[in-house]
Amino acid sequence: MNRKERRAGAAGGNRAAAADPAAPLLAQGLALHRDGHAAPAEALYRQALAVRPGHPDALHLLGMLACGAGRFADAADLIGQAIAGNRTVPDYHANLAFALHALGRYEEAESACRRALRLRPGLPEAANTLGNALMARGRPAEAERAYREALRGRPAYAEAQGNLGAALRALGRAAEAEPVLRAALAALPGMAEARLALGRTLADLGRTEEAEADLRAARAARPDHAPTLAALAVTVERRGRTAEAAALQGRAIALVPDDGELWNLHGQSLLRLDRTAAAAGAYARAVRLCPGMAEALTNLGSVRREQGDPAGAAALHRRAAAARPGYAAAHVNLGLALQDLGDAAAAEAAFGAALTHDPAEGAAALNRALLRLRAGRLGEGWADYAGRPAGPGPALPEWTGGDIAGRHLLIRREQGLGDELMFASCYADAIARAGRVTIQCDRRLIPLFTRAFPQAAVQRPADDPADADLHVRAGSLPRVLRDRLGAFPPRPAWLTAEPQRVAERRARLADGAGPVVGIAWTSWRSDRTRRAAYTTLDQWGPLFAVPGVRFVSLQYDGRYDELAAAQRRFGVTIACDPADDLANDLETAAALTAACDLVVSVASAPGELAGALGVPVWRVCAPDWTHLGTAVRPWFPTMRPVPPPPGGTPGDALVRVARDLAALAGARR
Repeated sequence: MNRKERRAGAAGGNRAAAADPAAPLLAQGLALHRDGHAAPAEALYRQALAVRPGHPDALHLLGMLACGAGRFADAADLIGQAIAGNRTVPDYHANLAFALHALGRYEEAESACRRALRLRPGLPEAANTLGNALMARGRPAEAERAYREALRGRPAYAEAQGNLGAALRALGRAAEAEPVLRAALAALPGMAEARLALGRTLADLGRTEEAEADLRAARAARPDHAPTLAALAVTVERRGRTAEAAALQGRAIALVPDDGELWNLHGQSLLRLDRTAAAAGAYARAVRLCPGMAEALTNLGSVRREQGDPAGAAALHRRAAAARPGYAAAHVNLGLALQDLGDAAAAEAAFGAALTHDPAEGAAALNRALLRLRAGRLGEGWADYAGRPAGPGPALPEWTGGDIAGRHLLIRREQGLGDELMFASCYADAIARAGRVTIQCDRRLIPLFTRAFPQAAVQRPADDPADADLHVRAGSLPRVLRDRLGAFPPRPAWLTAEPQRVAERRARLADGAGPVVGIAWTSWRSDRTRRAAYTTLDQWGPLFAVPGVRFVSLQYDGRYDELAAAQRRFGVTIACDPADDLANDLETAAALTAACDLVVSVASAPGELAGALGVPVWRVCAPDWTHLGTAVRPWFPTMRPVPPPPGGTPGDALVRVARDLAALAGARR
């Protein structure tokens, strides 16, 4: 029994037996109740009611027995009858609040707590339950005050201390929450809710290994507690175990199938597992359960867009934005769907709305930048591009233009290898303007960049440029140096391969008078969002049918099984040396690329490397923002884009490539 029950029993037992003939029965029942003998205690309480119908203490104690048995509706009814008989007992109101909270009637529970606290200010149990009701109603700041009031009344109140820790975490004060939760668990190790809150807090602090251990301990105490399963799923997801996270979410959903938040989280995990249809089903279930859940609406919209339904996606994103005004992500996703529908003006307005609601929304700035750059609006586009998400950088001023003669400029790498190669076309111009330049780049590019830019120091991103005066991200250089199409220099190349290696590769590849053609057909990043930009090697049959061509694989991730299957199927030889590590040894990749007469590539790093080396390259891709509103890619003078036919795929474009390759090979012969 808890303290509230003891106080309630004492209130009845102090009455003189002559004045209250039910008092001896209540006293006997209370003693049994305290010792855990619920059935005989209940019998005595009911005898007391028979002796004195409507006895408030008897009704209250019967209500507490119902609470202990988990019959909270009965408890609320019985304690409510007790209050009707005597409204002046604070414990009645506090225990009614406990039952109402257990029933999910949080607003009524809050009111009952406040009545108890008016009757007895600082009553610890009432203040603690008030905090719980406020937390359930999404008011953690008020809950914190309530829990602190409970602890002032009883400093050793471990439950209130654990609840305070959970409130601090909900307020984003994880570092403050951790010691509070640890103290609560030291006093009462079996508090599963506090253990759960500690696990979540450690996850918030990025200490996922510790978080997982605490959450597993919480799960061991309550194997079928859905919130613990869901929190554990989030933690193992962060540790890269998405399949396990999805399984945990599935178990939690089996326990609480009407929890829309869980369905939404499950959809996110399923999507990461590339189970798009299942993710769509999970998001749709979340929307049915919670029609106003903006996250589920916009998540479902994003999947519908991936499934080729931009109109349906746009409708869902609009519902999400209406459900939560100011939800920037919904406006970003709406803009992407409208862009797919060909309504560039409406898409730009949607991105603008996202930035109005949240000026720091980097995805909105980036997508509006790409839309404007795709249209050839370089000035506006580069200005937006500067607002793209950025990682931590040095404590240096950023170069956004102006005279930097005599200054030491640090150029910082960003994004993928292909982007780094493209933006490196600006490095020579930056070097010409600055007094000194340090280039930070992918470690694999250091030999190539050192040879290409001898006036600059080239280093890894982790190295410290000790005396730099200012910095610039590589992708921000075009804002200063490529603000118009006329600012793109006609230089055919800015990288060179090591000459001796190139000569060796050419000697090995020479085979008659036909051209040597390097090919790259896909990317290791061929996930669900990028798959449509790539091809399979089976689609290259028309090229392999062109006579007199010597093919060589530039595919950096090997794919030797695919190569072997294609050679068997098409009766063609595709040169490939498994000893070459084209992913990590870019000097070898550059030499092999430079030994080719032509490179045919999808939109991936081998094509960018070919363009940077000045090798003729046919890039099989739909027009994207890097075309800057033109039919070419101004960054790469030797590159020729080959777009798919209207409504087609990159695989469809290979038919045209094969025809042009046949003409090239014929001319060579």
